[in-house]
Amino acid sequence: MFAGQQCKRGPWVEEKTLGSGGFGTVVLWKNEDTGDQIALKRCRVQNEMTPKNRHRWQMEVDIMKRLHHDNVVVALEVPPELNVSKDELPLLAMEYCSRGDLRKALNLEENCCGMQEYEIRCLTAGVASALEYLHNKRIIHRDLKPENIVLQQVDDVIVYKLIDLGYAKELDQGSICTSFVGTLQYLAPELFASKQYSQTVDYWSFGTVVFECITGIRPFLPNVPPVQWHQKVCGKSPDDICAFIDGNNDVQFSKHIQWPNHLCRTMKTYMEQWLRLMLRWDPRARGGGLVPDNTGRPRCFVMLEHILALKIVHVLNVESNQLLAYPLKEENTLAYLQQLLELETKIPIAEQDILLASGISPEPHQSSMQCWSEPSSEEWVVFLFRKAGSAGTPRRPKQLPHMLQCIVKEPKTLLPFNDQRTAWAQAVFFCQEQNKDLKRLILSQRAAMLNLLRINSNFAKLKARMMNEMEKLMARKDHFKESLEFDIQQYNDQANGGVTSERMFSKWTKMGEDIEKYLQLKERISQVDQKSGALMTKIVELQKSPFGKSRQNETLAEVEARAKGLYQELRQTPKEHRASNMMEHTNMVQLVVRCVLDQEKAMTDLYLKQAKPRMSRSNSSNSPLNSSGLSTGPVSLSSVASDLGSGSHVSLRLMEESRLINKGVKDVMSGLLKEQEDLCSLMTEMDELNLDILMTGPATTSTITTTASMPSQSKSALAISNTATHTTNVHMSPHNIWNARISTAGGNG
Repeated sequence: MFAGQQCKRGPWVEEKTLGSGGFGTVVLWKNEDTGDQIALKRCRVQNEMTPKNRHRWQMEVDIMKRLHHDNVVVALEVPPELNVSKDELPLLAMEYCSRGDLRKALNLEENCCGMQEYEIRCLTAGVASALEYLHNKRIIHRDLKPENIVLQQVDDVIVYKLIDLGYAKELDQGSICTSFVGTLQYLAPELFASKQYSQTVDYWSFGTVVFECITGIRPFLPNVPPVQWHQKVCGKSPDDICAFIDGNNDVQFSKHIQWPNHLCRTMKTYMEQWLRLMLRWDPRARGGGLVPDNTGRPRCFVMLEHILALKIVHVLNVESNQLLAYPLKEENTLAYLQQLLELETKIPIAEQDILLASGISPEPHQSSMQCWSEPSSEEWVVFLFRKAGSAGTPRRPKQLPHMLQCIVKEPKTLLPFNDQRTAWAQAVFFCQEQNKDLKRLILSQRAAMLNLLRINSNFAKLKARMMNEMEKLMARKDHFKESLEFDIQQYNDQANGGVTSERMFSKWTKMGEDIEKYLQLKERISQVDQKSGALMTKIVELQKSPFGKSRQNETLAEVEARAKGLYQELRQTPKEHRASNMMEHTNMVQLVVRCVLDQEKAMTDLYLKQAKPRMSRSNSSNSPLNSSGLSTGPVSLSSVASDLGSGSHVSLRLMEESRLINKGVKDVMSGLLKEQEDLCSLMTEMDELNLDILMTGPATTSTITTTASMPSQSKSALAISNTATHTTNVHMSPHNIWNARISTAGGNG
């Protein structure tokens, strides 16, 4: 076949080679007619294989055809056009998993310090389900490693599947095996000594893979040769889950997952407990044995199910830029979550302002589950603000990982390749975290803005109603005052020779004084209207601000991408050149410094507060900075970035201001409606007074107060409110009404 020419058999065309192992090669074939794709595993050295290896090959094909599980790669029928003769070893046709294997995912620059928490959840759930399925079928995998876990995209979800059961072994009646198989870096300790083993060897391999996916490195001395590895690691305690070599070249063990990683603290704590079961040296204790219930399932699988079922709420404390995580239950109320937040953040419940990403405030009397979202590739965070006017706390500085501290202090120090790769990986991680931190704060800004707009919409409706009610009230007041003044004038005109009533006259006089208090209410409403106008101007300005737009973080994203590029270049250094081509770290450190400074500038703009940087942007003679521009003292984020203090979020301030004005409008509305009621009551009281005088006879009768017709300019307001008036006559003039009252009372005009 000519170079570059595709191999074609019937409708099937050879696309590419997917992988190659000790004996077999996996090739992707595509059907040109249907578009179907299959991965075909063929033995490439069958003439050189021993009978034992030929049996192993045949066993893999037989086992794969019997398995049917969502997390085990599906075995397919070999198309007739691609099949081999009966004398050759059989082919294994499998579904094609387009996302490659787990090793490919781990080699991505963004996963250099471990995968994201959601990906860890999907991985552990899928592989655990597949392993338990195999073990229930009395099959142990014996070669579990990242290269034997493939990724398949199903809709919008990545599904992890086991492949390559070439080393798989069906358990005999004694449930133990003695053959030495698998990849050394992931083998259980008992396999090094060729001891008897059982399905718990898969637990060790699974725990090792998961630890590597969380941190980016294998748990126990990943760069030590196998024989020395066994000698050093065998001294670990049952609960140790990792080992590393310290600065004195001594082996140190730890019961905790190494930092940096992307797990929240709650998930990290639970995964540490689970890994202590999976990475026990004693195979009989590994996995925790069986659960003493009717299921009799291995404790490690039951425990993992419990961990993955946890409903963890992530809360960003905006003022300190600290991400918190709490496992909650259905019965936990929002008040319970607020108590947890108060204990940790020292923000009293009365000063807590919690917002969902949508800008909605959770209902105070409902379950805290309203703050929880189903885990997904998109990070869902609840935002905690301290209400405006309260004393804030400064942002917590971000600590630099240990190896990154080393190269920041001494950028020209040459390190062995593995140490340099670790330091640069931590630099990538740091840039990632700085970018994510700023994105979360921008999301908090947008949540506050959405909440502000929602409050402002309600406020606008209340304001419109308030202005309408105020107009109606003023119209009633003017109408009532006009009628009252006319009555007093007519009373004074006939007082000398007509009917008089001191009680009625004094009541009228007091009513004339009382009615003027409504002008104070009008003045109050005018002040609220002015404040609302100023608030609207601020809201419009906020919507036009850079943080109100969709495109953000271009600078930090660029720094993160460049850091990933440098790290990728380092990783691709040929092995034969790694010892001789040691590099200084100046370029990577400069990116870290730029990342900090750019985030500082963005945060200053976000908080609208000028901050005094603790790091000089130039190397002055009186500054204790080295040539990299970084302090040679203890290194943390606080030494390479400014502390923004307790600068208030502008949208939070506006949100609180809007709420206060909104509350003011509600108070004014309540007062306005009460004044309406008082005015109606006053009018009714005047009617009753006049009726009482009328019933006592001509000697004390003066008038019966009714609602007179309004001046022409107020008739529209009266038409809206006339149903609330005690007695209405919109056709008679005040003079005619007065004459009607006098004649009715039987007095003189």
